[in-house]
Parts: sequence; structure tokens; C-alpha cells
Amino acid sequence: MEHKHDFSSTQIHLPKDIGAAISRLAATIPEADLSEDGREDVPHVTVKYGLHTNNAADVRELLRDEPPTHVTFGKTSLFTADETKKDYDVVTVSVESPDLRHLNKVLSRALKVTDTHPTYKPHATVAYVKAGCGKKYADLADLEGKTAVVNTVHFSDKDGNKVPITLSGDPLEAAVKRSIGN
Repeated sequence: MEHKHDFSSTQIHLPKDIGAAISRLAATIPEADLSEDGREDVPHVTVKYGLHTNNAADVRELLRDEPPTHVTFGKTSLFTADETKKDYDVVTVSVESPDLRHLNKVLSRALKVTDTHPTYKPHATVAYVKAGCGKKYADLADLEGKTAVVNTVHFSDKDGNKVPITLSGDPLEAAVKRSIGN
């Protein structure tokens, strides 16, 4: 059973091939460099953390007309211990996705949230390493240029219960709505 969290969250789970590539990359990090949290065991990209609602229906309603999400992966990057105010660095794979940025804004504007990370930087966590060790894992191009289309957002409540929410909206209708500011 998952441990209790302060907030609910939403995330996309990555397709098996991308998730496997992230796991292979994580496996190249020596045990001696890992911090207590170690390697990420479920490769994903967080859409929004800090949701006060514990009800998946609130999120499902907001995302009901949203189309599948396109993501492009970049090089590995880093959140340093200084940035995170933790005693470890976080090795990540950068993600570029206007779709994810849009979903993050939709949830942030419509729901009560606590912004623990006010600037949204989409990424897939690879591993948590000892402070100062992360820089040797930055700028790796293992996943650079890979793309994926994801049609499900997972809502995770404060107790760790996960509910899949299908993104089945029409991409053209969504693009029109975004262009006119709806």
C-alpha cells in the first residue's frame, strides 16, 4: 500500500518502450551514487502536484474534452540539492510538451492547489542521487528526440489510489478552443 501524501496529483505514465529506456538509463547509475530514494520505479511525467481535491471526478470533468497528449523527450537534466532544498540531486529527462503545459494550467486554474513547484518543468525522473553526484548524469542524449502520444492521465489521491482518466477529445476542436482562449 502507498503511503499517504499531503496532496493529490495527476501524471501520465510513459509508453513501455520509453519507460524501459528510462529504467535502463537509471540502471547505469552506480548504487554508490544513489540517495535513499534510489531509482524511479514507475516512469511518469507529473502533470500537476498539489491538488487539494481527493476526488477523481473533479479532474475527469475538467479533462473530458482534452485530446491525447504529445510529448517529446530531451537530454537528461538535473534538479540540484540547492534547487530542491533536499539532500539529494534529482536526475531527470527533460520533456517538451505544449499539451502537458496546457493540462497543467487547466488544473491549476480550476482547482484549489498548493504550488509546491510554481514553475512547471515537465520531466521524467530517472533517479535520486547523492548531492553533487547529479552533474555527471546531465546532458545524456539516450532519449533525446523520442516522442510519444499518451491518451490517459492518472489521478492519484492522497492515499495513493490511482484512477485512469482517458483523454479522448478531438484534437482539432481543442486547438480551436485554445486559440480563442476557451
